[in-house]
Amino acid sequence: MAFPRLRMLLPAALALAVVGGSQELVAQAGGAPPGSAGAFPARFAPHPYTSALGAVWNYQSCGVRARAAEVAALNAALQAGEAAARAKGLGPELERVRRDYQALLAVSTMMACTRGPATALASARRAVADFRRWVTAQPGRASAACGAAEPAGFRGGGAGSG
Repeated sequence: MAFPRLRMLLPAALALAVVGGSQELVAQAGGAPPGSAGAFPARFAPHPYTSALGAVWNYQSCGVRARAAEVAALNAALQAGEAAARAKGLGPELERVRRDYQALLAVSTMMACTRGPATALASARRAVADFRRWVTAQPGRASAACGAAEPAGFRGGGAGSG
């Protein structure tokens, strides 16, 4: 009786061990000493910018021509975030993240319009808003707030938007 229970708990224990050690592995992969936050992010690590790029693409892949205004607002908000990041001196990081993201896309397959247009729109708005908050939180040369002027038609936010 104990053996089947142990057999069921083993995968969960292994998953916890992997998740628990992942922070240190990321720090080591980035060249930082173990136990410290990585000075250099691991390649292909999750990033608010890649989330925004992917979510906007996902919504655009829905082919919703009737909602061209939302696509334009998302693109404008993403471009405003990129401009604010570049103004803070984060241009090289954006380029590195975009290059890594495109390299990943070159060898991956993606399903268009995941979970339908309404969910894709809400996810894209949330991801772009998260990216803009990330940009605002970064130290840099310019102190202009990224989220201060929202592009016309953009409603960044959570699951209730849409």
